[in-house]
Amino acid sequence: MAHKHHLLSGKHTGILLPLFSMRSKNDWGIGDISSLGLWLDFLSNANLDILEILPINEMPPGVNCPYTSMSAFAIDPIYIAVDDIKELDDEIKKEINSSEFRKKIKELRHSKGILYDDIKKLKFPILWKSYESFRSRHLSKNTNLAKDYFVFTEQNKFWLDDYAQFRKIKDDYQNMSWTDWPHGLKDRETIMIAAFKKNHEVEIEFFKYLQWLLHRQWSKAKEKAEKLNIKLFGDLPFMVNQDSADVWSRQNEFDISASIGAPPDAFSKTGQKWGLPAYRWHEVEKNGFEWWRTKVKKAEDFYHIYRLDHMVGFFRTWIVPHNKKHKPYFDIKDEHEQRARGKRFLQAVTKASTCLPAAEDLGLIPLYVDEVLKEVNVPGYKVMRWQKTKDQTKYIEPENYEKISLATTSTHDNETLKEWWTTIDSKEKKLFWHMICGHDGHHPVFKKAHIEIIKKLLKARSAIIILPVQDILGTDERVNTPNTMGSHNWSYRFPVDIEDVQKNEKISEKIHTLKCLIKEERMTNRQLDD
Repeated sequence: MAHKHHLLSGKHTGILLPLFSMRSKNDWGIGDISSLGLWLDFLSNANLDILEILPINEMPPGVNCPYTSMSAFAIDPIYIAVDDIKELDDEIKKEINSSEFRKKIKELRHSKGILYDDIKKLKFPILWKSYESFRSRHLSKNTNLAKDYFVFTEQNKFWLDDYAQFRKIKDDYQNMSWTDWPHGLKDRETIMIAAFKKNHEVEIEFFKYLQWLLHRQWSKAKEKAEKLNIKLFGDLPFMVNQDSADVWSRQNEFDISASIGAPPDAFSKTGQKWGLPAYRWHEVEKNGFEWWRTKVKKAEDFYHIYRLDHMVGFFRTWIVPHNKKHKPYFDIKDEHEQRARGKRFLQAVTKASTCLPAAEDLGLIPLYVDEVLKEVNVPGYKVMRWQKTKDQTKYIEPENYEKISLATTSTHDNETLKEWWTTIDSKEKKLFWHMICGHDGHHPVFKKAHIEIIKKLLKARSAIIILPVQDILGTDERVNTPNTMGSHNWSYRFPVDIEDVQKNEKISEKIHTLKCLIKEERMTNRQLDD
């Protein structure tokens, strides 16, 4: 049996709230790292000790899905808290504080959704000016701040050099896909790459500077989280965009002639095609899953727990060829081989990092996945509404979930608790309500059922309990609706600024109730332990 992570010995309760959703008074229309710091205080006051966010990797222009990134390592500069950049000179501060600039920020903050591209258009020119100031005031004089920057670039050289070059080439070719670049750049010919690097050294350094800024700001937020005994829970997507620094720099490990996806299921009768490249697993395994091992090792800089997206894909991947003459298929047919690859992968990544992995094992999942997760002590998901007995006649009580598991009311890809409760049929609702209260009485309207459902989840035996923030508030705004495109996805923002939570009677009441329930449950657990 594999070593059990120390976080699985206790019981931890947290919320799911994407970084982009963390509204605060000084943000520029999207949650940033400064917002994150304020939300940590909020969690601490509410007796919560885990903050789960969605992926924060850099997204391409025109894209708002955090599972479609240009890098597996680079964080999106949109999350930089500009006001927290210490080396901002007076001229930049004057521009930011001008009435015209503040008006633009106000418009972004009051927009219905998150205007990702507009926020970047406002932030990037300021970040460039900050970089120029940093070059003249620090890099040219080799100050302590400059030395810190150089330490960061050296320690992250294994991904940062390729990423920064990729970003600059993308800019030069108006965001054109690397597959359409001139052959020397596309095929990474040594002479061509070296010449490009020499001719664009200052601009390439800019992208490294942005990642250094993000690292510095996030390190402070993580340090604060640790002082408050809060664990940051990140999310590592199964795959990056085809048009990413990783696929460009590791072309032998990815198959861009096909897309990954999901076979037909309850969510899609025809299956799903995600538009992301497939792995060449035989190449990926030649170096012992090096790309993934470096990813989870890097995750230590940001998180204490990370979510392995699309867990079943590591066992068997659904391949959808771009050539429509060829049918979709699983890359491994034999079940024993599927099981073996998944286990090899999990053993490799669990040894590569001190963080706790959690496996997103939802959907049509072969039984062996759960068996392997148990063997390597990796918690899988227990979504209340999907936990039923084998004969489907009863819902399983959270008190009976496995200890090594993550219990939750919903995920970012599903309807909220409120929407689900108000749309399921009466028979199913009655069955669920019996699990909640232990009798066959009439099921109430959501407003009355809400708190009882939360109370029941908090009794889960699971080591980790996560509540999406919408399910705490009892609202029905979704983060994402799968198989749909548009600005309605990945645009959810908390209803009020974090600084005003206590002033909002409805929200503060819900938070206070949750705080009391968590305290009550912890006291009960202590008494049982005694």
